[in-house]
Amino acid sequence: MDKAWEQEFAGRDRMPQRRDRPPADRTPADRLPAARAEHSAGVTQIHEPGALPVDPAVPAREGCWELLPGDVRAKTLEKAGRSLVWWARVYDDGAPFAVVFGDRGLCRVQPVYRNGRAEEHRGERARVEPGSLLSRSFDGRPAQAGGGAAAPGRPGAPVERLVLDPPQAQGVLGHFPLDVQDFLQRPFLADRRTVTAEWYYEETVEPSHTGLFVLLCLSTDHHVTAIEARRTLDRGATPDRARWQHITCHQARLTLR
Repeated sequence: MDKAWEQEFAGRDRMPQRRDRPPADRTPADRLPAARAEHSAGVTQIHEPGALPVDPAVPAREGCWELLPGDVRAKTLEKAGRSLVWWARVYDDGAPFAVVFGDRGLCRVQPVYRNGRAEEHRGERARVEPGSLLSRSFDGRPAQAGGGAAAPGRPGAPVERLVLDPPQAQGVLGHFPLDVQDFLQRPFLADRRTVTAEWYYEETVEPSHTGLFVLLCLSTDHHVTAIEARRTLDRGATPDRARWQHITCHQARLTLR
């Protein structure tokens, strides 16, 4: 089983590459020049809500998680620690993968392809720096209609814009209230790096409303933020009028040792 976590060596873990599709490796995004000050005086960019398409043929996260080998699941939970945000999905070929963020680390499990087929799974972890984890709940009050480009902040403060990979993450972030968007983005302002974005959601449709369960994780080599949230949206209403029943966010610093 230890071979499934062979990216860990000499006490070091590294963040894996995010993959949109199983067969192809992605070239890591180039880092942007010049670091910002650690405590930026600016305000974070606020995004507009985007489309959240749902494929009813895709199994829910619990079913996808069960598709992973039992020893892989056990090792992932051991490496992540107390689970805070997690999900599993399947690629187009049916091979499962998973993201688990816990109080000990951010773990990703990916299939290993040989001759075009997924033959096993490999896990990688970025460790959470001890004492750096911060969790916070939000009341989820509806965002102001037409909230503009930036969250409330000091008058005249510059708008800080992150480069999110993939860019569709902007549309996912846009569904959250302004203070939540700020909480999720602010730790990355000092990095001046491309931020990896991953997410999962489920939608339920009722005659009078839709329900949304959404998970989102943003990360670089140095920081991670994540959210678990549920909302109800009346039929015909715009996302800024959603009622949020549960919003829990987490921030932590990551370390390679």
